Amino acid sequence: MLENNTLKVLFVYNKKAGKKYEPSIVDRIKNTLPSNFEVSFIDIRDFVNFKTKKFDMLVAIGGDGTVNTVASRCTKQNLILGIIPKGSGDGLARFLGIPRDLSSAISIISTGKVITIDTAKVDKHFFINVAGAGFEAYVAHKFGLAGIRGLRGYATTILDSFSTQEEQEITLTLNGKKTTLPFFSLSIANGSQWGNNFEIASEADIQDGMLEVAVMRKPKWHQLASLVFYLKSKKQENNALFTYYKASEIDLKRSGKLWHIDGEPVILRNKKRITVYPKSLNVMVR
Repeated sequence: MLENNTLKVLFVYNKKAGKKYEPSIVDRIKNTLPSNFEVSFIDIRDFVNFKTKKFDMLVAIGGDGTVNTVASRCTKQNLILGIIPKGSGDGLARFLGIPRDLSSAISIISTGKVITIDTAKVDKHFFINVAGAGFEAYVAHKFGLAGIRGLRGYATTILDSFSTQEEQEITLTLNGKKTTLPFFSLSIANGSQWGNNFEIASEADIQDGMLEVAVMRKPKWHQLASLVFYLKSKKQENNALFTYYKASEIDLKRSGKLWHIDGEPVILRNKKRITVYPKSLNVMVR
């Protein structure tokens, strides 16, 4: 719980996150928080040029992309990040144990504790949860265009895209050690999951100064059902489809230009450098 007489908190909401934005969220927040909270609200579309240094905490109301944008500002200005998950997957919120129930999430803002976690960058692109290339990046790009939100939208996009994508070859340099291997999908994980409780790296520790690197081969059609179970098992380890590494310094060649950064599609060209920034962000949790 924060120790301060008056807490200045800015809530940054994304009306396009998840399936439907509920305007009543603003009133519920105002009516729930203690009287010593001085609250303001802003649409994320107006956030870029908005001055935030006067605030103690910035709260992201939205999905992982919204959290990424707000967390980046918190890191730069040493502000506390709060999260009210309202996205399609909410991978970071689920990893941190922040419930999707609105009342419970608001309660954490006022009565939770502050922990300090790692962040990372792919070249100059900040991320807090998972960045990736290959199939998962292709899905992120297609999902962004499809207009179908939620788990159903992801499932439809994945099935439509699976047969069109093939394995490639990637070269990773991990803490100075180079290796080349085939890959279908690549995850660089600070948190453990993509979202919707689908985990890609159960060993991820967001406070250890390291990143999990998950390299996936292309599964056969008959392996898809067991793959879903595997991603729900919270017991990810090396097997026929996955190879895992842990590193603090990562260089990549031939990963392709399609990437996602916390689920948001981006185009990155040439070789990539991934850098981790240990204990660089304060965040409110239960």
